[in-house]
Amino acid sequence: MKEVSIVGLFLKEQAHLIEKISQFTDIRKNPQIKLNHIVLSVLLMPFYSVTSLLGLDRLSRKQTFKKLFGCTRKMVASDSTVNRALRWLDSKEVQELQTSFLALLEQQHLAKIQLAPDRPSRRIGILDGSQMGQHHVVAFDLCGKIDYPLMVSNSHSRGKELPVAKQMVEEAAQLLGDHFPELFLLDSLYFNQPFFNCIRSHHAQLLIKSDEPSFREVLVDAQFVFENKKDLVVPVEEKHGFDPIRVCSWRIEKTSGEFAGYPIQIAHLLEDYPKRKKNQHQECWIVTTDLTLLPEEIREAAHLRWHIENNNFKRLSHHTATKRFYFKDTKPFFTMLRLFCTAIALLCILLQILKRNEQN
Repeated sequence: MKEVSIVGLFLKEQAHLIEKISQFTDIRKNPQIKLNHIVLSVLLMPFYSVTSLLGLDRLSRKQTFKKLFGCTRKMVASDSTVNRALRWLDSKEVQELQTSFLALLEQQHLAKIQLAPDRPSRRIGILDGSQMGQHHVVAFDLCGKIDYPLMVSNSHSRGKELPVAKQMVEEAAQLLGDHFPELFLLDSLYFNQPFFNCIRSHHAQLLIKSDEPSFREVLVDAQFVFENKKDLVVPVEEKHGFDPIRVCSWRIEKTSGEFAGYPIQIAHLLEDYPKRKKNQHQECWIVTTDLTLLPEEIREAAHLRWHIENNNFKRLSHHTATKRFYFKDTKPFFTMLRLFCTAIALLCILLQILKRNEQN
């Protein structure tokens, strides 16, 4: 019960969640169940690892859960009640809720991350696409000391990720202002001139991780330089080390180049994981417009790109089973997904606060 009271105090007093969802528009004429109870029950699903609306229905009948709401009815809200509400909730209000905890993120000093010791902390953004059931999703993650899934959008079909991602960048620039990411971590899909122009027009930098050097001519040229570095006058910087956290040895070689009219750093990273049974040897190619990044920072940033997959997509799937989509209809699915993203962000902030208090 102590843990429940801590969560309740955080959501009410620090996140002001109850106050925010109480302002949602209710289109019902004579509702018997408060709308904020319906929305809050959905938001609590990741906290309880409830993976279906039927599971929420069962949880809603338990006395401990009803006590959180001060509910004297048989249950907080049935699965059919939640289902109907998700179909008419105002999408704009739900999106605003998802982005409304940025001030709390800043207040708790969680918005920036260091890529290497004694190096400056940076605001980092990650963009990526995923498929959840029949739905194609593009997500924008703020990667600091925690991962904050800032936006999710419908890309409608495979192959439409890039224009949706560009629109999200524009919306994020307006929303975040001076807190817009300094560096974007992306995959090979974004390795093109229009997206370079899009990010650089907002005075941000890009870092792209690619598995294949043949994907772009500039990588093929760099591969030639690395293979013939003893016979060429082109400068190549090399660095190696051991990562005690990931338990791997690594070596990186780096040179310079140009793409889409922008000077870039090009790195080839090799890693050995002796304790793995499979995939002991890993390599990748990394391109960045940020000329200030050191080799160890480039390597760490390449690893951080996986945060959107591991700390957002997989976490959502684990806690709420988003891969087994709840709705075939787009509207209720994305309403629920945005509420889940909100909950995941709040959960991560809460865990960091508790960890910090424990250390103190």
